[in-house]
Amino acid sequence: MLTGIVKLSLICIGKTRERFVQDGIAKYLRYVKPYADIGIRELKQEKGADLRNAPAIRKREGERITKALPLGVFTAALDEGGREFTSHEFAAFLNSTMESGARELVFILGGAFGLDESVTERANTVIALSRWTLTHEMARLVLLEQIFRAFTIIKGKTYHY
Repeated sequence: MLTGIVKLSLICIGKTRERFVQDGIAKYLRYVKPYADIGIRELKQEKGADLRNAPAIRKREGERITKALPLGVFTAALDEGGREFTSHEFAAFLNSTMESGARELVFILGGAFGLDESVTERANTVIALSRWTLTHEMARLVLLEQIFRAFTIIKGKTYHY
């Protein structure tokens, strides 16, 4: 069972522009703070909305992500092809990862076109939030809520029923 403060980070492509999503992110960051040192780092999103340019955009954003990753951290890339968890399974994953000696767990979220294969192949694990497609902004909010839920499960709090 997790003891003490742990370090979690989200590395995301692009800014969160929707006000209601910003408010939700701020809320769940506050909720997680008693359990973990948590932060979000937003990296520059490539310009372009043409699907034909998606591979090149993912590649450039992937290079930016790789440069931003601290050495020696455990990385979990979020991708639709990743492993799906129930909330209890995610709590067990979070607990075991942090107890394994990882000094920091970094969740990596791509931009509108997702993550480059170089990022998912390099990650320690790949996680799918859902089989549904979520905007990259909403994915941040959903992930933070699930991180909070995981801590309440680990600590035996009444948030999760």
